[in-house]
Amino acid sequence: MELGYLLRVLGRRMPVTDGVLRVNGVQGPVGIRRDRFGVPYVSAATDADAWFGLGFCHGQDRAFQLESLIRVIRGTLSELIGPEGVPIDRLSRRMGLRVRAEEQLAVLPAEIRENVEAYARGVDAGIRIGCERPAHEFVLLRAEPSTMEAADVVGMFELMSFLLASNWDRELARYRVLTLDGPDALRSVDVTYPEWHPVSIPPHPAAGSVADRLAEDVAAFRAVLGEGGGSNAWAVSSDKTATGRPLLANDPHLAPTLPPHWYLVHLRTPVWAAAGASFVGVPAIPVGHNGFCAWGVTAGLVDNTDLFLEEVGPDGRSVRQGDGFVPCRVREEVIRVKGSDPVVETVLETPRGPIVGPALDAAAISMKATWLEPTGYVGLLGIHKARSWDEFRAMFDPWPGLPLNLVYADRDGHIGWQLVGDAPIRLKGAGALPIPGADAGWEDRRVPFEEMPHTVDPDEGYVASANNRPIPADEPPFLGVDWIEGYRYMRICEALAGRDDWTVDGFLRLQTDLVSIPWREMRPHVLATAGDDPDTRTGLAILEAWDGVVSPHGPGPCVYELFVAELVGDLVRELAPRSAEWALGKGFNPLVPDTAYALVRTGWLVDLLRSGRVEESRVAAAVARAVRQARDRLGPDPSGWNWGDLRPLRLGHPLGRRRPLDKVFDLGPIRWGGDATTVSQAAVVHHSMDTPPPFIASLRTVIDVGNWSASRFVLPGGQSGNPASRHYRDQLDLWATGGGIPIAWEEDEIEARTVRTLRLVPRSPTG
Repeated sequence: MELGYLLRVLGRRMPVTDGVLRVNGVQGPVGIRRDRFGVPYVSAATDADAWFGLGFCHGQDRAFQLESLIRVIRGTLSELIGPEGVPIDRLSRRMGLRVRAEEQLAVLPAEIRENVEAYARGVDAGIRIGCERPAHEFVLLRAEPSTMEAADVVGMFELMSFLLASNWDRELARYRVLTLDGPDALRSVDVTYPEWHPVSIPPHPAAGSVADRLAEDVAAFRAVLGEGGGSNAWAVSSDKTATGRPLLANDPHLAPTLPPHWYLVHLRTPVWAAAGASFVGVPAIPVGHNGFCAWGVTAGLVDNTDLFLEEVGPDGRSVRQGDGFVPCRVREEVIRVKGSDPVVETVLETPRGPIVGPALDAAAISMKATWLEPTGYVGLLGIHKARSWDEFRAMFDPWPGLPLNLVYADRDGHIGWQLVGDAPIRLKGAGALPIPGADAGWEDRRVPFEEMPHTVDPDEGYVASANNRPIPADEPPFLGVDWIEGYRYMRICEALAGRDDWTVDGFLRLQTDLVSIPWREMRPHVLATAGDDPDTRTGLAILEAWDGVVSPHGPGPCVYELFVAELVGDLVRELAPRSAEWALGKGFNPLVPDTAYALVRTGWLVDLLRSGRVEESRVAAAVARAVRQARDRLGPDPSGWNWGDLRPLRLGHPLGRRRPLDKVFDLGPIRWGGDATTVSQAAVVHHSMDTPPPFIASLRTVIDVGNWSASRFVLPGGQSGNPASRHYRDQLDLWATGGGIPIAWEEDEIEARTVRTLRLVPRSPTG
């Protein structure tokens, strides 16, 4: 199937972007002007109407994306796609995402709740009134759009908190290594496992299969929605720029999905204005500026989610607590399945939290998370009004949702970094493994906000975050054990420290930087290897000539990446022979073939090489195998061994999994460079080198503080989720080449860039 055929059969199905539309749910007129990239400039007289306008635009351009999110939050995806949605719905119902969202909505501050409700009304109006016909996906699936409600919007924060939880998959993978190969193997292959954690606790005899089942459900969940692979953000003071104004950069790393997770927008009321990247499904601008300050975010990876092994009582409705059993709150959930019989799910709520893994042979797994507890918050929903660093920070006290690193810069010349996210204080363990829940849990209080790591106006003249450990491991407070390797952070800081003349263009180039610090560290140890095998000598010669830039072109990056995968695999299989595939990052579900373990092996390997714990013969053999792999996959001539050809980038739409719809909805392949350690994120799955990059820069932003229209933004795709629209992919080439587009700030600039104008007016009481 081709796009042209789809359009002939179903039509283009474009949104209404000119004229006047009468809508319910607004207090006054809302103006929506769009530029040539489809970026809307929304103006309204009230906050609620401004957020209605954003929701309206999301509904017009991202209807099916929103539908998928709403159904995952409600646990009704199976009604749309059939039995393959059951694992996702099952896990959603067990966690109670929609139940928790309703509880959370009830305790939000009144102003925030009003904006959430207005946004939801706007989404619904955008889908039903802002488009003359439903999006292509609804026709292909023979479905009708759902009505978005305020609880669905709040549920989005619950959903993102789950998807970006720092170590779900690593906890389960560790448990697999522990049960199959024992504590010594776990200590050997786990680069972050804390020495103080009691691995000697015997695993529950029946919990292994439950952990595997839960891991499969988590994997299916993430297959539909994607997950986070880290992010970069940094800011420099006016002393380090060519203009004398601070600069801020941000590129969040998420799965390469279509349409993108982000949506560019400019909002304005008589009291405030903001421009930047909104996140689809949420009335907020998590990355952007308000004319005074600019901000960006990266995943904070504070461990706010724990798994506990539960012993279910003989009645199937209680769990062990101390010497006896205590009753659980029980919910009966009916999951309706398209084309099949309904599935009835019995959910138990333990004193720690809901059982999220099924009860098998009296064993189960429960989950406790800060984001499952109703707490009034502002955070991302209010930062567009911040007028100082202190005011900006205070909006995240408390912040029970996904932990974040916030990077900040303002017009007065201040820069700052703050780690936010309610961090639990554990009664036992470190949150690195599922542990028996009968005598474990958390204290009622959280780590005080003032103890969370932060800095403002450091002497270095810059702040940066790349999902690295925020403070030394032996310094309080304890925030978790699972962080991303610090190589991206090291390279960013190295670059920022080396110049005092930074510009927007310079930041854009740094965001696409491909320098490999790990190769710099391991290079002398690898090149000192001697070997008689001709393939070893060929590989070493290629590596010696390589400049250490993980470019998509040339044999050096290709041989290097294959060598690392070969040597890592060899070492792990020796140390943990029965669980090696999980220790290497194999997932628990074919839909998601890898876990975060796949992203943290390079530093572990560097440490082994530098300490002399890897035999020279093993290194030589791995180099030879890498050369043979390159030859087998890419041909006999090394000049044709391009890293970008070995595993090109593909951007996928959910319907692209159903051939031949991939030819309509997916984009790529794109010859792409980098790996998990380069500033330009393009993670490598060492146990499956054919796997395309699972994470990319889902947005790139560089903000010139004070000269706002000189800032640049870009998405890997475009504003629209409609493959018939030119805005489906009109930013992709700019994204691939490190460019960006402006979002106009001043009124005369906005007017000059306007190509479409739509006006929403209140519908009269009589219709």
